[in-house]
Amino acid sequence: MFLDQARDRARLPVVLLSGFLGSGKTTLVNALLRDPRLAETAVAINEFGEIPLDQLLIEHDGDSTVVMANGCLCCNLSGDMEDAVMRIFSRRQNGDLPAFKRLIVEPSGLADPGPIAQAILRNPVLAAVLRLEAIITTVDAVFAEAQIARHGETRRQVALADRLVITKGDLAEDGSAGRLRDVLRHINPAAEIFEVRHGAVDAAAVLPAGFVDPAALSDELLVAEVAPVAHAHHHAERTVSVSLVAHQKLRWRAVEAWLREVRVANASRLLRIKGVLNCAEAAGPVVVQGVQHVLHAPVCLKAWPDQDHRSRLVLILEGGDTGAIARDWLASLPAMLAQEAVLCAP
Repeated sequence: MFLDQARDRARLPVVLLSGFLGSGKTTLVNALLRDPRLAETAVAINEFGEIPLDQLLIEHDGDSTVVMANGCLCCNLSGDMEDAVMRIFSRRQNGDLPAFKRLIVEPSGLADPGPIAQAILRNPVLAAVLRLEAIITTVDAVFAEAQIARHGETRRQVALADRLVITKGDLAEDGSAGRLRDVLRHINPAAEIFEVRHGAVDAAAVLPAGFVDPAALSDELLVAEVAPVAHAHHHAERTVSVSLVAHQKLRWRAVEAWLREVRVANASRLLRIKGVLNCAEAAGPVVVQGVQHVLHAPVCLKAWPDQDHRSRLVLILEGGDTGAIARDWLASLPAMLAQEAVLCAP
């Protein structure tokens, strides 16, 4: 029913790094790879020519893979991203590439990160060996507000993110940083926001703990990111979000059925589902996340990180009335409540 922490941690952590054209994705990757803690990292991108490899370059083979002196890899992925990620992982399994410990996937600045994240979640082969640790989106402090207003790709990249990294903050006008944070928070209230100035970046701060150290547990960060009260945000009537709360234990099967109905009813506009549930069938909190209509296998943590044991869900959608979802949650909640403990055996 649930993935336990041990099985979840056995999979290779993946970070999907999105961001609009010129927002600093490649600069951020280069800064991160200089951190010794990120040795043995594979970076799969499709804008290979833009990466300044400098003295890190050792060799380049016919499959557009560069092996770098710090133990990292850089692979130029062309064509379908799902097939490309499969290829790089297959080469790792076959011993054709070094056994990297983590993977960064960087699509084009115009790409929708949703289908790529879905591929990792729904492909049975990839889902068995890879875990989507986080979706991180870079945001240009100088041009982001105009890009968000003008380009749907930017809004979707922001809305899908677990973490938002504001770049070029040192070049932005005074006072614009706070305004941009408000805009980002309206689009995606569940994302953590970081700021990078003068190219300085702390990998341990920007990246989830479970990505820097694959043996570490960072799912508690997802718990902290979820807004705890029921409300809705609107941004130019384009992106909306709703936060849902339950104070009593829930039955997982009933919640799963409700989430299925929501995904079917909102398939064309649903961007992100994320949250933590207090289920009678689990000893600890159950972390759930979905990208568009694809739901990740729920992961049961061993214990709650704090005394707040409420179930919390955030749904982010493109347009529409979030009030209908909130009303349906409240109407369905009595049937989802656990009447008695049905705890699964550990």
